[in-house]
Amino acid sequence: MSSKLINYKIKLFSQTYICTNSENLRKKYFLIGLLICFWFVQNPLNAQTNVFNDGKEFRFCFLDNYFTFEKISFVIHSKTPKNRVTVTCATYTETFNIWGRDTQINYFRSSGSPLASLFNPSRSILITALEPITLMAMNNALNSTDMSSIIPTEKIPNNPIYYINTIRGDQSIGLSNNSLFTVVALEDGVRINILPTADSKTSLSKNLLFQVTLNKGQLYRAQAQDSQSFAGTKIWNTSGCKKFAVFEGAMCSFVDYNNTSCRGCDHLYNQTIPLQYLGNNYTTIPFVGNLDGYNYQVTATENNTNIIVDGNLVAILNEGEVLKSREAANNSVCIQANKKISVTQLMRSGGCNGHPNSLGNPSMMALLPDNQTTTQVGFSYTTTSNISNNSSTPSEFYLGIVAEKGKLWQLSLNSARIDTSRFSEKCGKMIGTLTMNPSLNYFLQSKTGFQAYIYAMGRDESYATALSSDYVNNETELTFSDNKLSSCDSSYQFTFKAQSDSLAIFNWSFGDGSSAVGDSVSKQYNKVGTFNLKVAIQYPNNAGCKQDSISKTIEIYKKPYFELGKDSLICKGKLITFEPSNLPKATYLWSNGSTSNKTTLNASQKVWVRVTDSNNCVYSDTLQLTFISCDSNNLIIPNVFTPFKLLNGNSQGDEINDFFEVKMIGFDQLRGFIYNRWGEIVYEFTYPEQEFWNGCVNNDISRPCSDGTYYYIYEFTNSATKFTKKVNGVVRLIR
Repeated sequence: MSSKLINYKIKLFSQTYICTNSENLRKKYFLIGLLICFWFVQNPLNAQTNVFNDGKEFRFCFLDNYFTFEKISFVIHSKTPKNRVTVTCATYTETFNIWGRDTQINYFRSSGSPLASLFNPSRSILITALEPITLMAMNNALNSTDMSSIIPTEKIPNNPIYYINTIRGDQSIGLSNNSLFTVVALEDGVRINILPTADSKTSLSKNLLFQVTLNKGQLYRAQAQDSQSFAGTKIWNTSGCKKFAVFEGAMCSFVDYNNTSCRGCDHLYNQTIPLQYLGNNYTTIPFVGNLDGYNYQVTATENNTNIIVDGNLVAILNEGEVLKSREAANNSVCIQANKKISVTQLMRSGGCNGHPNSLGNPSMMALLPDNQTTTQVGFSYTTTSNISNNSSTPSEFYLGIVAEKGKLWQLSLNSARIDTSRFSEKCGKMIGTLTMNPSLNYFLQSKTGFQAYIYAMGRDESYATALSSDYVNNETELTFSDNKLSSCDSSYQFTFKAQSDSLAIFNWSFGDGSSAVGDSVSKQYNKVGTFNLKVAIQYPNNAGCKQDSISKTIEIYKKPYFELGKDSLICKGKLITFEPSNLPKATYLWSNGSTSNKTTLNASQKVWVRVTDSNNCVYSDTLQLTFISCDSNNLIIPNVFTPFKLLNGNSQGDEINDFFEVKMIGFDQLRGFIYNRWGEIVYEFTYPEQEFWNGCVNNDISRPCSDGTYYYIYEFTNSATKFTKKVNGVVRLIR
């Protein structure tokens, strides 16, 4: 690390990870002047490795705040425990070695070079990493802060379209705290088109098209005229397939301008979600303690957009029109539309949000549509002078979760299953909020996907943002056979279908080296593993500009294969125990109702077991178990037999009792010894490999034994149960 680190503060926090292979590796590193504890766990490929909002490059900017920046924070979660991150702004560049998974890089204006003001809104910021990271950015002025997750450059779609969804700023405190947005070029030669819904203080006129060309890293900044809002402003590109990002907010806003008790003004800051990632259904998150509710705002992207709230049609909007609403009861709200919409949720001021300690202030977060989820995310909470972990400064930190109903048991936080007993149902989803400790780092995951939001409240200050999403491009509809992305059988035949522009060309890469072309393709993977399915979409009717891709992770799991064994005969009075497997986190169901990994039986029955492993793969096996009596009554041993006679050198028999043959029930093997009256072995044999005694020495018909009494020692065996029984006695041979 550079010696420059002495001049400002860097905080590295520990992180605990979920371990799917029950192997925990803990390492402690001590740096001079800093005590840093890292918990590192090897995490093999599994269902939690779906692509989420991570990347190696982030280009973004901050917006003008209430006063000069006092502090900025970059909250970084690394997918690998060893990484290098470089921060560049203007002439400043610094590289940080990240030893743990989560890192906060904080710049304080009062702590020497570099100043927080270096990252002022007139400059774009570039953060790069050797390995993928997620990033949140926060700026803080006196009593004024907000935070946003940053979308990596790789995840910005080609030729994006944006609709601003912010609100007006405040003028009453003697400063111009207006509605804002900034465009950041991610490539050279981006021709930006802006159709504003408000007049700006410089070059924009309401409803008049404005154009500007930007090169990589350049900005176009707009500040609305007093009391106007840029909500509904459309921004797009007309210079080929170019990428750019947009950031929206307000220098300082009261949110409620018709409520005299809402006297808190705070900064609003959010990265605008591209049209390609918007959706039709949204679920809001109540802010804990805000008993008087929150506000939300809906912006339409097409004409004749029906807005339905909790099942009721409340508005019909045209492109760029905005619906402002207040949810007074602090409940979750279901917002639906027949066309794509943008939804922003806003925290109200501490004076009017109903918080018993008057915590909280205006903050803004773009809501994720219900179909944009992730399966894992790491995060932590940054602090300010008003939002701190100091007991003398009242502050609260929360995590809001929206998850699929019936799948809550899969949610875990720092490897511990989340208590979801207080989650409530809304919109077919389950919504819950957890109180968090800002001194810790967190890792949230679930196989089935979720949405997550973090927010923090202090006196006169707050921040809120959505955490990462997979950000699936919804320009193309992608469907899967049986609506599944995994299989417990390598022979399963997947069918992938894509639907989009009628002239679209779909190029499929299945992640195992094979590929196909077409709107509907079939694929059988034939082996266990994790595969990155990717479909690249080309639109020939769009001059090659509009070009997208969608990625999904396909999991082929190994079945929990086992065998109970063959149908068996068991001697009564014996116990037999079945223990087919002992898989970690597997569940068992036996035919007798047992849910243990093994069961013990002592009665005849059809035995079956169904094993479900941690990947929801199921395997079952069945056998017939029959208990029989294995006492001497089940052995019929004759006491006399009449083998053949030799007449004129030929053997003659009546085929009745020609052999000293034993009838066995419950046994299938016999070891026998036949003795004459002098104790000499006449015949030794193993049945069924050899025949029963025919009355001759060693069963050689040329050496017949004489009439008389003979002795036998027999040992019977049940090959399935290994049960043995010894019997001895005498038999009379009569010719």
